Amino acid sequence: MADAGDGKSGRGLRRLITAVVIIALAVWFILANTETVGVKLWVVRVETPMWIMFAIIFIAGWAVGALLRRRSAKKSA
Repeated sequence: MADAGDGKSGRGLRRLITAVVIIALAVWFILANTETVGVKLWVVRVETPMWIMFAIIFIAGWAVGALLRRRSAKKSA
């Protein structure tokens, strides 16, 4: 069992719970929005299900967050 003074294991558990909640909410939101939408990408207009757009945005946000986290870890080292 973790020592009461050790905040690292508690922080890791909080991060895991937060990640699971965010992913669950994102999946629920994606599944609740299945209509087709039109997205204009500069010149081209694309018709795609809304859940695909949300999934792309979620993955892009996750990737940017991971890159920024890695960059700040390198800076502090």
